[in-house]
Amino acid sequence: MVIKFRKKAIKFLEKANHEDVENIREQIKQIFIAIEDQGIIPFTELDIKKMKGDWEGFYRLRIGKNRIIFTVDIDSKDIEIYAIGARGDVYKNKL
Repeated sequence: MVIKFRKKAIKFLEKANHEDVENIREQIKQIFIAIEDQGIIPFTELDIKKMKGDWEGFYRLRIGKNRIIFTVDIDSKDIEIYAIGARGDVYKNKL
């Protein structure tokens, strides 16, 4: 199982304050554990929603004012983090 970060997500993490980075790291770790152990996305434990429209096939994780846009390949159990950002900004650019 692999967690991959796109360039936009890495840039956000480099600029974000330590507390936000720790919260994001903990939430991603919970997703990782749930997928690895149970093979499911933990919709009920975390604030995760399937996205619609142009973002079909992606998931959104809400962490306070920040959002993480990601995909999951259940078969290989890989997670790809496409973008992390503030609520209004993260959805503006389709990746």
